[in-house]
Amino acid sequence: MKEIKLFDYQEDMKERIEKALRLHRSVMAQMPTGTGKTVLLASVVESFLREHSNCNVWIVAHRRELVSQIRETIERVFFESPRPSFQRGLHFLPKPLFLRKRGCNRPTRCSEPLRSKDGGPSKVSPDCAGWDRLGATCLWSADGLGATSASSDNPNSDMMPIKAVSIQWLSKHYDEIEEEPGMIVIDEAHHALAKTYKEMWERFPNAKFLGLTATPCRLNGKGFTDLFDVLVQSWGVPEFISKGRLATYDFVSIKSDGVTQRLIDSLQKRGADGDYQNKEMDMLLNKKPSIERLYQSLEEFGKDRKGIVYAININHAQKITKQYQEHGVKAIAIDSKTPATERQQDIEAFKKGDIQVLVNVDIFSEGFDCPDVEFVQLARPTLSLAKYLQMVGRGLRVAKGKKNCVIIDNVGLYRVFGLPSQVWNWNAMFEGKLKVGKRKETPKDREFFLMNEKQDDIQIHPDSEMMMVMSHEELLQTIQYREFVDCKGEFAIIKLPDGKMTVVNRQGEQVLEPGDYYDMKLLDGNILFYRPRRKEKCYYDLLAKAVIDDGTNVAEAPHVVNIKGWEFIEYNDIFMSRTQEDFSLPYHPSQYDFLNYGYYMIFRFRPSVPGCQVWYYGEGDEGKMRMSNEESRNVCFLRNDYEHVYWLCAVLYGERIVVMDSKEDYYLVDSNLKKTYIGCNHPKNENEDLNFVMPRLGKKYYHEAMLQKKEMEANEMLLLHEKSEAGHVELYQAGKKWGVKVDGKVIVPPLYCSIAQPVGAYCAFEEIPRHWGIMTLKGKVIVDAKYEKVEIRDNGIAVVTGITGKTQTIKLLKVKE
Repeated sequence: MKEIKLFDYQEDMKERIEKALRLHRSVMAQMPTGTGKTVLLASVVESFLREHSNCNVWIVAHRRELVSQIRETIERVFFESPRPSFQRGLHFLPKPLFLRKRGCNRPTRCSEPLRSKDGGPSKVSPDCAGWDRLGATCLWSADGLGATSASSDNPNSDMMPIKAVSIQWLSKHYDEIEEEPGMIVIDEAHHALAKTYKEMWERFPNAKFLGLTATPCRLNGKGFTDLFDVLVQSWGVPEFISKGRLATYDFVSIKSDGVTQRLIDSLQKRGADGDYQNKEMDMLLNKKPSIERLYQSLEEFGKDRKGIVYAININHAQKITKQYQEHGVKAIAIDSKTPATERQQDIEAFKKGDIQVLVNVDIFSEGFDCPDVEFVQLARPTLSLAKYLQMVGRGLRVAKGKKNCVIIDNVGLYRVFGLPSQVWNWNAMFEGKLKVGKRKETPKDREFFLMNEKQDDIQIHPDSEMMMVMSHEELLQTIQYREFVDCKGEFAIIKLPDGKMTVVNRQGEQVLEPGDYYDMKLLDGNILFYRPRRKEKCYYDLLAKAVIDDGTNVAEAPHVVNIKGWEFIEYNDIFMSRTQEDFSLPYHPSQYDFLNYGYYMIFRFRPSVPGCQVWYYGEGDEGKMRMSNEESRNVCFLRNDYEHVYWLCAVLYGERIVVMDSKEDYYLVDSNLKKTYIGCNHPKNENEDLNFVMPRLGKKYYHEAMLQKKEMEANEMLLLHEKSEAGHVELYQAGKKWGVKVDGKVIVPPLYCSIAQPVGAYCAFEEIPRHWGIMTLKGKVIVDAKYEKVEIRDNGIAVVTGITGKTQTIKLLKVKE
């Protein structure tokens, strides 16, 4: 028998499991998918049999396919070369394996048929997944390990020390079994239902029980304390990834307002297990448009990679396979009805690269070992956290030459469970104190914090239904944190590997110098409280990255004041701006001292600001600018600028302003907050001299504004003409759909969910929920229905908002032409 080599984390788990088994009768162990649970199982079993030489070990699985896989894996772990195995489909026992015991020349038979209690052969059919056919593995090794429960004086009575069996077979044939196990190992123990498995505990009161699982949770929220006494946990997935024991991944998913997500949100019915009902999923998602979207996602993210697709049912898997094959993808469907021999051949072809895609129905959720899976495509919704993590876990195994895995979430599961590398409170689930459900609040886990609210900003292609949730580069950035302490608003407190504390924003950027801080707490309004030393307090503005106050005699906590949509801080009777550059007043100003212009705000400061020039347009001068003899009294704040305080120099045509900063540099700022340097108070040449720059800018933007005004007037005249030609417009409804009539004649048939009242010669229409477009009153679509919000203005301009929240302006007359 070959030596079982364990990684450091497996050695640690083994020690803790064995310690727990000495203290408790029944132990559950948790390790993420792909981290070597079966190897750990074999090592624990080996140690147990060395210590208890007259005991047997049973390994119990919930599916017959897993029994065979367990046997093959155990043999691979224990022996240098594979042992002879039974021929699938034939009803005879495996050939006996002969191993020599040290100092013994006689062979020992390691495979013995099941005997009934009266001594005769069992009447159990050889088709059953019993050990007379599927579970014969002997640990009688050359190093003197004796692990049989029979006398060595009678070699013909030797019995197998390790047996693999399905729970279904076992529950039917307890009365025909002669032996009692010393240990029962339950593989995929999250399937251990109390009623089915409890009988083992009752029938074998002297046996030790060990349950292995990656996901100690149940869909109904009930715990496992009715079967197991304690839970032993390994590292979390982030630690395994950071140490190179699991693969990194790119995670892409459907957009929150896409067609597929709305279909999934409409699922109402539940099956007997509490998960989505298969029939309803099939009815909504097993359609040609949905399957075409699956292929588009594969083409976009999984091209030239090999991987696994998880389908709803057999018919769904076959349709996906056909769609992929029609596009030249080497795909094949595997399900529970696929013959075992054919299934094994397909898996081997996949491992060799002869098949690119395996489309399956719950076959590869558990027990499937193929490390070089390069993508996992989720085409099947679920409410089961265990099922989700088992599916994505198939892609996280490390392999030579494998850079990373792409997880293609076509059913929005990350919105239900988060990302695969989330740190879960397994102990609370084990005890039945935490039930996993669809997220309603932002959870305190590192990946979900970093990708939440930015999810729709990272687009792959404007027309794609998919979005990038997290790249493997971003993932590696997030898992550098040793501990995720807390989050609130836009920030999170984290602990670094060296034990120091810091605060990061949603982009993973540190906004506070790491240190040995005490009592860190996130307050309302993005304010941080912490103690740099035990007797000192500090309040810190996380937006401005500036200290509000610190020391041993700080006052009560600061609070945020909102004035006309802009935030300021009031602290210890002092009113201050949320900027790194200090601007504070020893009183609370009136709201009438502020003027809000959207992208900038003016505070009318009583004393003038030395050095800030003031420029203005002269009346009737056609864009000529003049400089005032007075200096600026207007303090200026720019939207989302938490660094600088400015002073207003000039207001130009075209929604532009000129401001001066604290270095006496001047900037042109447009309504999109784009800043362009234009000069200073101490110019080196005329290109920096405002006496030359300001007249030039003033005239330029004045003439641009006049041209726009003329164009708008011409457009308004044209719109009035088109509206008069259109006649009497009437919106009408037929069933649940809407159309348009003009002078009683149907111009637009009832095709749309909703149509807004016309504005000028145009009207907005909703093709599917929250997908708006624009058409003329003659029924011609001029803006496709792909926007969440559409506003048509009287001047022939439309402002549209995409599902990402980004707005843009469209000139409808130009689109029409």
